[in-house]
Amino acid sequence: MFIISKITGLALNPLLWILLLMIAAWLTRSPSIKRKTTLLALLAAIFFSNGWIIKNIMARYQTAPKPMTAGERYEVGILLGGMAGFDEADGTGYFGASSDRFIQAVRLYKLGHIRKIIVTGGQSSPFPKNDLREGDFITATLMEMGIPKQDIFNERDSRNTIENSAFTHRITDSLQVREASVLITSASHMPRALRIFQKEGIKVREFPCNYSVRPSGAQFGWQSFLPTSSALEEWSVLMRELTGTLFLILKGY
Repeated sequence: MFIISKITGLALNPLLWILLLMIAAWLTRSPSIKRKTTLLALLAAIFFSNGWIIKNIMARYQTAPKPMTAGERYEVGILLGGMAGFDEADGTGYFGASSDRFIQAVRLYKLGHIRKIIVTGGQSSPFPKNDLREGDFITATLMEMGIPKQDIFNERDSRNTIENSAFTHRITDSLQVREASVLITSASHMPRALRIFQKEGIKVREFPCNYSVRPSGAQFGWQSFLPTSSALEEWSVLMRELTGTLFLILKGY
């Protein structure tokens, strides 16, 4: 099932769909089908590359900001992986586009909103070539930022959000955490992550971050007609989240 989910994620790419339509138009011998397929590819390219459309859709899908108040204190913050990767040549770890998750976890700790951090993230590749784990890299970097080792719990075996929640639950049980824990992940991922953690029986206080789309969306203007490559990526993210949520619903989450 894990491998199937990864293949599905790769297939949910509008650029791939457009390319397949163009190839189909090129290969077909029927002039009528060629015209229709070419037109469909053109319309798909215009729609999926429009930043104004996806930004306003994503702004309504992602979880709204939930800033901490001055007196909020929690025992644990749960930092979901998916923000870092490795150079296979030398094993060096690097942060990626979702690294705001890391920044906000450090910030919450330094401001006293959370006392401990559970890092959850292993290898997301279905065919790993090494034993490099995201949790190890993030844990080491948190320590470099001055957070004591005793305040960090490294869950390094999970491969997806369902495993994140299950393996994290073992740690919160061992710590005898009864109050809500702060769930730290991207705003676009929060709706699905919240559903999973609640199904697992973990009480959480949402802390969405990594807003690739402004919470207010995008105002309409002349730039709304310009195609952008980032719109294609935002569509891929949204489709993966929606498909993942549908999968959860079918499984009874």
